[in-house]
Amino acid sequence: MSLFHKKHPEGGKLIVFVDCVSPYSWFGFTNTVRYRPLLQAYGVSVEIIPFFLGAARDGAGNPFTPTPKWKEAFSTQDSNLTGEMLGLEVNRPKDFPILSLFKVNAVQPVRVATYIKDHYPPEKFEQTFPAFSVGYWSKGINISTPDGVVKALAGIFPEDEIKDIMKKAVSPENKQRVIELTKSAGAFGAPWIQAVNSKGHRRDWFGNDRWEQVFYHLEVPFTTARVIPPEELEAKSKL
Repeated sequence: MSLFHKKHPEGGKLIVFVDCVSPYSWFGFTNTVRYRPLLQAYGVSVEIIPFFLGAARDGAGNPFTPTPKWKEAFSTQDSNLTGEMLGLEVNRPKDFPILSLFKVNAVQPVRVATYIKDHYPPEKFEQTFPAFSVGYWSKGINISTPDGVVKALAGIFPEDEIKDIMKKAVSPENKQRVIELTKSAGAFGAPWIQAVNSKGHRRDWFGNDRWEQVFYHLEVPFTTARVIPPEELEAKSKL
């Protein structure tokens, strides 16, 4: 089913807050990058912002708690299938949660990602975030350690430059920047999506499974999920 508004949007803004300690942020990041060219074609600006999920959850009264045993099988199935549908390999890391979430001066990946986003060309951040996600959620690299950060970002930056970035990432200025961005999200989970339509009306969503609502709010034409009729599939196979 296609949903079309009578008028195409005249502007709009989409902001997606992500933290690589969440596989769903990885999924949200992947979808945002895929949808971005078409959203921009309709005049919607798109921005991806790294933020500190642990602090956001604490601030919202939703602190991290281990997944209950009864929910583990579903959680694994959900993340694995979502990853598979997006072409991403998901393997639950041995080190979970990352201990740096609870250390004040740790080299948190979000601090590194924030510094890179603010001080490097956009493509460097857009290489960095998935590199952290792949490193942690596919390869099991503990990205909360300096060695883990170096391993995850190898191929994007020289090792000496990565070490310099890590030093600058824990500067008071960059730590404050992460705090400000995290507070601006007003989030209780990740990915956290903020969308402002052409009328200036803002709505927020949590999760990677709300895209139809986001597109509807932004007033961009889109199609809903549907089962393809056998005759349609057969006709296409003959083309």
